[in-house]
Amino acid sequence: MNMKEKFSNQRACIRLDSQIQVDFSLDDEVSILYSYNLSLDGMFLETVRPYPEGTRFAIRFNLPGSSKTIHAVVEVVYSLEETPDEGEWQLPGMGVHFVALDEDDRELIATFLSEEERISERKETED
Repeated sequence: MNMKEKFSNQRACIRLDSQIQVDFSLDDEVSILYSYNLSLDGMFLETVRPYPEGTRFAIRFNLPGSSKTIHAVVEVVYSLEETPDEGEWQLPGMGVHFVALDEDDRELIATFLSEEERISERKETED
């Protein structure tokens, strides 16, 4: 079992595919990444240069349809290099866990995830 599968099996929250621009800063370096998915616990950030497990850094992002900027500190819980995984290409990046997130921001993420899940369920029943 690879790290991604191991971490996936531990998830207790809704995790939805959601590409969101994420600004981050580490060691005075400010960059932009994009999320591949989002949950109440964290997100997967696409990058060909993932940081090692345990690395902490600050991020900020806006959820689609919201003008409020969410600020958080995250910790890398796993990294995936751009290499074949059991013969298949895997998306390079890093799974990060929210370690510091304001309660109002957590509620905003929870509301967004619930709404997106309802929309997704409605689309599935219509098809």
